[in-house]
Amino acid sequence: MRNISRILMGVGLVLLLAAFAAACNWPSIGGGAGAGADATPAPTNTDGAETILIPGGTFWMGSDETDADAGDDELPRHEVTLAAFNIYTHEVTNGMYADCVAAGGCIPVIPLESGPQSHYGDPAYAEYPVVGVNWNMARDYCAWAGSRLPTEAEWELAARGTDSLRYPWGAGDPACDLTNMLGCLVPPDTLAVGSLAAGNSPFGLWDMSGNVWEWVHDWYDEDYYTLSPANDPIGPYYGELKVVRGGGLNSEPFQMRGAARVGANPYRSYKDVGFRCVAAGETLPEAYTPTRDRHEVVPPDPLDPGGEPVEDPDEDPWYSIGFSAASCPDPEGRMHIVIEADSSEEVEYEVTVDGIPFDCYYDEMLRMLHCEGPVPETTEYPDEYHVQVHFLPRGGIGHLYPDKPTDCDSFAPERFSMALECPVDGMFTITFYYDPPITWDIVRINDVDIPCVAVSDAELRCTAPDLRVGDHYEFYLHGTDASGAEYEWMPWAPVMEDCPVGVRFLVADPFCFEDHPTVQVMYGEGWPPLESVSADGVALDCIGMAPGVQICGNLAEPAGTEVDIAICFEGLECSHRTIAVPACPGGGLEPGFVIEPMCYPPEAPAPAASIHYWPFDLALAAANANGFGLTCEDWGGGWYMCPGVPGTAGAETTITFCLADGMCLSEPMIIPDCAGAAAGGWRMSAIGCHDELHTYFMIDTGLAWLVPGVEVTFTASDGETAYTCAIHPTVAGRVYCAGLRPDSPDALTFCLQRAGDPAPTCQTYPDYPIWVAGIPPCASAPPPDDPGVPPVDPCSVYTDANSCWAHKDSCQWIYTEPQHCESIP
Repeated sequence: MRNISRILMGVGLVLLLAAFAAACNWPSIGGGAGAGADATPAPTNTDGAETILIPGGTFWMGSDETDADAGDDELPRHEVTLAAFNIYTHEVTNGMYADCVAAGGCIPVIPLESGPQSHYGDPAYAEYPVVGVNWNMARDYCAWAGSRLPTEAEWELAARGTDSLRYPWGAGDPACDLTNMLGCLVPPDTLAVGSLAAGNSPFGLWDMSGNVWEWVHDWYDEDYYTLSPANDPIGPYYGELKVVRGGGLNSEPFQMRGAARVGANPYRSYKDVGFRCVAAGETLPEAYTPTRDRHEVVPPDPLDPGGEPVEDPDEDPWYSIGFSAASCPDPEGRMHIVIEADSSEEVEYEVTVDGIPFDCYYDEMLRMLHCEGPVPETTEYPDEYHVQVHFLPRGGIGHLYPDKPTDCDSFAPERFSMALECPVDGMFTITFYYDPPITWDIVRINDVDIPCVAVSDAELRCTAPDLRVGDHYEFYLHGTDASGAEYEWMPWAPVMEDCPVGVRFLVADPFCFEDHPTVQVMYGEGWPPLESVSADGVALDCIGMAPGVQICGNLAEPAGTEVDIAICFEGLECSHRTIAVPACPGGGLEPGFVIEPMCYPPEAPAPAASIHYWPFDLALAAANANGFGLTCEDWGGGWYMCPGVPGTAGAETTITFCLADGMCLSEPMIIPDCAGAAAGGWRMSAIGCHDELHTYFMIDTGLAWLVPGVEVTFTASDGETAYTCAIHPTVAGRVYCAGLRPDSPDALTFCLQRAGDPAPTCQTYPDYPIWVAGIPPCASAPPPDDPGVPPVDPCSVYTDANSCWAHKDSCQWIYTEPQHCESIP
């Protein structure tokens, strides 16, 4: 069964899934140096390609800072140890790739009018390196051949050897008898693989410098080398670009160096990028972010119809096709096809299924083509339909091959559509429209049953959890029509864009990444792009490990030293967090762990245990406190939060945790005192204004005893305004404060002291200036002589979006942080 898209291009065509776990070793890729670098793996490839065994070992990766040709992304030079692997002696050729296409494992290359990409399909160029393949296409070929793409470190070792040569052939300057680079052929073109033996690498590999750049496995990050592990690195777990290596026919001589690296769009093909494979299997870590199922092709410039080089890509209009699915035939012998389609300009679509024209309409919101037509009597392939999408007026053609359904005891609706609303508090509303009328008895998202209300016999409204699969939701519906005919419908819908911002959380924690002391910065949706992270004013290098997760280091101060972490987003004042530099184990492979007492969760602080262990390639299987089982939350990177620790504050308990391989570790812990006000556990639940001169905010402490009548003293100041505070009249633990709206506030400090307490308990809100700046304008009103505490907003008693919506005639839910319910002006 194939799940691929075949794409052909006409003029002007571009055709187009967090928890975080930090990268450590990838035994299934490199074998793991600690697992035996002397092992001799057997090649696994099935395409007949010749391979060479790279015995593994230790080498210096990257460039020295004294190298005038080195880019910043090649620094620092660092020692890396790899296990043995088998790599193809030469790049995958046009002929090899065509075999994969013929076998149904690869998407065909789009031939161009001139240049290297014009050679595809010409028998005279069968031994030339294939180009015009994006990263996904290269990955698919290697997988079809029982192989995988090399990691960046594997590629560099194969090119430079354990002596870390400047060029594959040694230290001599590049020349055209060693490598095919800019100026060697006019116009620039490829050579047949294996044409320049004098330029071979120390292991005897051909064309590791020049001819074509080569895709490798790794996501690209300019700062990755700062934090790269010493053993079998696999690159960041997340990124937007993939790495290409080796230089190409359009490259200057300095790009022929074995350390040179470039980041490239993984969904786009280039006229000077090919690939080679490593003859080994691949198993990605669970937290690794894969590329999307997407293909981009940029039409060549009319003045340069040979395509675009990777070092100077163009930005042009595009068309895209992606997911497609075919329905079972209905009783009248007709079928439905749905196709993901999009474009950057106005376009008309024409669709044929094995040569038969289908009638289609385009759903703008879902970016889907819904097509209907007769079931073809004969098809090109026995188990698939051949769908052609014509993009007009440019004339491009996209080819899709959806599987023929095999279980046709039920039908999909003849016509259908959907409408979604933005998620709120982890839930969203979706409305299904369909014809004919159907009574649905099962509605699920990701195998989770969801509640629905039939608005009419052709409209169903459901409330679903925000269980997205990459950039879309997947549903399953089952029901019957009035005649008793059975229907099954498995639609999917894209995640809504441009939704109001949810909780804009920002967390900075000390973190041991391999053997590096770093800070882990995690932030939610709604923040602008991250601009910089620094420690006591010193800029840190950061690598993205998941959406909204950055690892930044190295922290230079001794372990235990408190440092100020400044986190800066574009267009906003920097936010500050204070952390202690972690004490990280040396060597990166020796296991270690830290167990710390915590009060968690913030809204109802109770004794908890924070467990952090390394290395963290194994998941936590179980944890207990003196034998009492704990349920732990996975915070990523070997860090788990385990609330519900039983016992008396101040008493000692033993925390034991066990990993997936059966190893268990224990350490005593003193149960924390979480009674009263837990520092760091008070959440600002609302902020707003009563008029143009007065603002208010509410703080939820989670303290059940904080109710009207309790004797307690409050202070709250942002350095400019001193606020007056009072206990909320109806919500236990909530404090309501108000005062003159500040112009340039500092961080807000809020304190409370219950009668009899020896001292107040305080919490600081460093992001308060950002929140104040985000308060919308309020209607002008004359200020009272003594504002005191203005009347409590009656809508503030509704603490979630659903209860606020239930009073939508007078209340509105505010989506910006801190989210809250307030009266409609």
